[in-house]
Amino acid sequence: MFAPPLYIVRKFPLSFIISNDFNIQLDEDEEKRFQVKQQDNMLFRQIRLMTYETDKYNRFVVFVNCVGGQNKKPAMKRLIQHGFKIGKQEFVLSERSASMVRQGILSFVDKRLAKELDKRITMGIEFEKVVISKYSGYRGLFFSSCHCIEGWIPNIVVVPDCFLTIKDQDIKYVCDKKLQFKDKNTGADREWVQKDIAETTRDIEINAFDGCGIAHPKIMEEIRRRIGSDTPVTSAIIRAPMVKGVVHSVDYESFFAERGVRFITDIWGVQHDVSPGSEPLMILTEGQYKGYSYFNKTGTIADWEEYWYQFKKYNHCLGIAKWNFDADIEPLYTRGNYQILQDLDLSYEDFQSLADYSIDWFERIVNGDPVYTYCFLGMQADRHKALNDYCAAILKNPEMMNEDGVRNYIVNLLSKYRDDMKCGKIWLNASFKFMAPDLIMLMEHIGGLPLEGALAADEFFSFDRTGIMQGERLIERNPHICKSEHVILKAATSQLLEKYCGHLTNTAIINCKSITPQRLNGADYDGDLCLVINNKMMMSGVDHNAKIVIDIEDKVTALKEEYNIQNRTNCIIRSLRSSIGEISNFASAYHNKKPKTEEQKQRYENYVDLLSVVNGKAILVGRTIR
Repeated sequence: MFAPPLYIVRKFPLSFIISNDFNIQLDEDEEKRFQVKQQDNMLFRQIRLMTYETDKYNRFVVFVNCVGGQNKKPAMKRLIQHGFKIGKQEFVLSERSASMVRQGILSFVDKRLAKELDKRITMGIEFEKVVISKYSGYRGLFFSSCHCIEGWIPNIVVVPDCFLTIKDQDIKYVCDKKLQFKDKNTGADREWVQKDIAETTRDIEINAFDGCGIAHPKIMEEIRRRIGSDTPVTSAIIRAPMVKGVVHSVDYESFFAERGVRFITDIWGVQHDVSPGSEPLMILTEGQYKGYSYFNKTGTIADWEEYWYQFKKYNHCLGIAKWNFDADIEPLYTRGNYQILQDLDLSYEDFQSLADYSIDWFERIVNGDPVYTYCFLGMQADRHKALNDYCAAILKNPEMMNEDGVRNYIVNLLSKYRDDMKCGKIWLNASFKFMAPDLIMLMEHIGGLPLEGALAADEFFSFDRTGIMQGERLIERNPHICKSEHVILKAATSQLLEKYCGHLTNTAIINCKSITPQRLNGADYDGDLCLVINNKMMMSGVDHNAKIVIDIEDKVTALKEEYNIQNRTNCIIRSLRSSIGEISNFASAYHNKKPKTEEQKQRYENYVDLLSVVNGKAILVGRTIR
């Protein structure tokens, strides 16, 4: 897998702009200190189309690092609402991708381009009021790094989402708790309401295929060819204006032919031929098309046609942000972190044994094991190029590994790994995989068939180069906060999944009969990764009776507002402080406290459960898109 092309832009800290009174004067050499490389995206592409400049240096976009800006509100308001100058060039506020939101970065664009660029991003749509965080997130898709595919768009069909009810789930949820106390000043009885954790059994509604679609194998092959991948592209994160999510390569023609389905119906009621030999389709679910409500004027296929009219009018394109590893290069071992270790119920000896493989790996390299050392230095059978003179010396004469200077070099490289191991980053028999729903059930939904699926409520399907997984696996997702986020599923074999999904490397296909994604801090299938772990010791430390902590108010959203500079300012300043790391630290503190009573133990557990829900909301704010 390779990254999109890199472009050079300028990036300034907020403090530098403030110290220069929002009017920066730099010569060419001074300016180079602030140049950074940024992967290509659709906004860069639109600027290239508008300016006819294709240089690797993009002089029309500037990034500003605004970390800590919530403590400098007057300066932030001035920056957002009025922009700044670099010499005679004036810059005004532009868009933010999800990663830019998390990192506290704003983008600014040359004022001369801003109006036309806004027209291209909005695709001619005008709104009275929007949910600003969501709408900004949809616009921010233009800054998502991707490979821009020029001159080709597959035939895309959008089908309705599928909502299922999972019955009788034992859950913990956030509730309001009233406390009575006496006012110290007046002596009067008063009441205080605070958040607490309650338990119940209730039905949970899920969006079964949230963020996931499928594509004809010919379409995925065309994507592979156009991005220049040497390995098959079977799962890909796609980007387009107001479109995001993952598509998986599936032979839906054969599936539907075997079940007598010749036509499928899209969200506007129009039928599409899916019989063998028909035009290949990319089939998206409603949640992947973020523009559905924005372009909803007539409620008919005319709305979809208007989207494509605007798409072509402004010369937009399809983008590929990421795709699957090939089976031969997908890692079998991955470094975990302290979060997935700290709430396991294990004895000291058992817990210590989790690091045995990492210690053995470290010692083999230190002691000069040639296979381990060559792999550590990246000198594998298909990659012989030496990183530096030390590696070149080893390639020329393996005995050089025993030379003091070379050994010191290797030990110094290993020191970071050693320090990371002390913080829980130990090697585990595990790999990160795309989360995918039961694709058999997805095709049943698309074809209007009874929803049976291929997996039971405690199952998933996956494989690696060693074969189809069997037995129990531990499913994790970062960040991990509370013990109910450990999910153990059975790796199932299925003739249907082997037939239609047996080529989908680097994916974990999760059943649609449980709330597995929801308990993984509100995951979905639009590109989220899960860590699939084969470690019986870790699984033995999982509390199988832990009730599932879930946010039952996850559909609650902000009020709609006018999309003006004042409301955008307020939204941006609110988002500047990402609390995800802080929440994780709080959770670790309570995990490691030693309670003296059962009451105190329960209180600490409730605090961690509350933090889990709060963390899910913080992730939602950081991504801005759901």
